[in-house]
Amino acid sequence: MFRRMAFGWAVLGWLLALPVLPGHGFGERRVVPDTPFYFDNHYFDRYPEAVVVGVVNGDTLVAQIEGEQKLRLIRLAGIQGLSPQEDPFYQQALELMRERILRRTVKLEGDKLLRNVDATGLVEAYVWLEGQQMNAMLVRNGLARIAPYTHNIKYDSYFRGLEKRARQERLGIWSRL
Repeated sequence: MFRRMAFGWAVLGWLLALPVLPGHGFGERRVVPDTPFYFDNHYFDRYPEAVVVGVVNGDTLVAQIEGEQKLRLIRLAGIQGLSPQEDPFYQQALELMRERILRRTVKLEGDKLLRNVDATGLVEAYVWLEGQQMNAMLVRNGLARIAPYTHNIKYDSYFRGLEKRARQERLGIWSRL
């Protein structure tokens, strides 16, 4: 009996002594290689930080992602920005994005279920600033539509609820209905 217990403790001690792979803890920083494959299906499993250096339109921004040398286009996942023909709401969305996130550090969240398989160029992500998701903020204020069944589907039902509420309250583009 004593032998079995001693063996169990030895195995437990050995398992606890195994090195933990770096970068797999929640919220732990990881060194990000300067490669377009950083955002592939295997590595986009955490929240990398990025500094927003430009806003292209209501749902696309230019960012410098931690550890990467090149600037990247980041498209807000799950939503469809307004077209310039939908003025003044297009301008409001643009101003909101510029006011809130231009030259600020944001966190990017990739979808755990499905992601953009194109590892180069445009990245689809949920953009978080100080605990608020910019994607949801635009939909809630009627400054973007949901784009269901895109590569990122994690928040689709949440966005549908926000869009429904914006329609009911006639906010943004829904004020014209």
